[in-house]
Amino acid sequence: MPIKVLLVTEYFPPIVYGGGEISAYLLAKNLSKTLDISVLTSKSEGLRYFEEKDKIKIYRRLKSGDAKSILGNFKRKRNFQKSLKKEITELDKKQNFDVIHFLNTTSIPNFKVNKRTIATINNYTSFCPKSNMFYKEKEVCKGAGFFKCCFCIFSSEYIGKLKMPFYLRFNKLFWAFAYSSYINSNRNLKNIDKFVAVSGYVKELLLSNKIKNENIKVIPNLLEIKKPKREFQIKEKNILISSFGVLEKIKGIDLLIKAFNKTKDANLLIFGDGSQKSYLEKIANKNVKFYGNVDYSYIPSIYKKSDIIVLPSLWPEPLSRILIEAAYYGKPIIATSVGGNNDAVINRRNGFIVNSEEEMAEKLQILVSDKSLRNKMGKESRKIFKEKFDNKKNIKKIIQLYKK
Repeated sequence: MPIKVLLVTEYFPPIVYGGGEISAYLLAKNLSKTLDISVLTSKSEGLRYFEEKDKIKIYRRLKSGDAKSILGNFKRKRNFQKSLKKEITELDKKQNFDVIHFLNTTSIPNFKVNKRTIATINNYTSFCPKSNMFYKEKEVCKGAGFFKCCFCIFSSEYIGKLKMPFYLRFNKLFWAFAYSSYINSNRNLKNIDKFVAVSGYVKELLLSNKIKNENIKVIPNLLEIKKPKREFQIKEKNILISSFGVLEKIKGIDLLIKAFNKTKDANLLIFGDGSQKSYLEKIANKNVKFYGNVDYSYIPSIYKKSDIIVLPSLWPEPLSRILIEAAYYGKPIIATSVGGNNDAVINRRNGFIVNSEEEMAEKLQILVSDKSLRNKMGKESRKIFKEKFDNKKNIKKIIQLYKK
């Protein structure tokens, strides 16, 4: 009999807020080839209460809210955990699962489950009241105390990845709510037996929160690479440097543009949109091209045509899918020295890890000027992808974790 696994995720496709939901689907789809896989997720208008797809049994029974709004997040806090306990208990009585695997930090229960439990940690809900480990939006946070947290919220524009309404920055009740939510989420970690950390940086956060090393396995999220379906037209003829992401301060696009402005014989292509677009256009020189949001079907074509990929994030992303995709397409990469970037970019092997605008400008010019180095680093990116991010290897690691 195959192992019976319940994957618990607050959201699941076609409801997608980010990479977490896509990763949840890819994990379920790949595991269902050899295991008995069920998914417990939130209700959504217009979707069936139960359906079976790709050999996955999907139960939409949990109560949640809209993760893209502040009000929706309040509803999530109020409804989700109570709903989670009720539905897991009822479903497990009928199915008798061998393992319950909680995907995405927000799905971790505030109660103990009488089964073998695993949790994938791919965000900072359990480690930071703002859920982004970005202290005053100036530096990576080293730890959260109550007054430090309050001062940070007061000095910030973002809560997680969301732009924070200005009135919440001055609201003491909101400060208390954010801090208590973090404390509760951190406390919930004790209800889990084993952890999957998506990067070495996330593992370090778990270790610093008194999770034992032997209970943590670093396994990145799965990635589905699709063949190019549509050709993206790029007129620029120089060396092409590409960047993907929302145009918000936390993404560091201004850092990239300022560094690029010192670079010769290249074009910078920026894909994405956001509130900083007007400002970024003002500081960019004539060799910077803003393409806005592009349908994902074009993305493989863009990677193939690009010579260099840059991830200039200021906040410590757990592990960016952009870096994994860039490694797959065999591209040299420049990334900032934050979060999980070091897992995908090994400094001087398949690209450069940088700490400042000056260093980024220097490394950009080195790569632009040296085709043989670009080719060499691109080949190393492919090797790193096969070493660390191959789906088959990582699925085997997860199944081994289920069997232990």
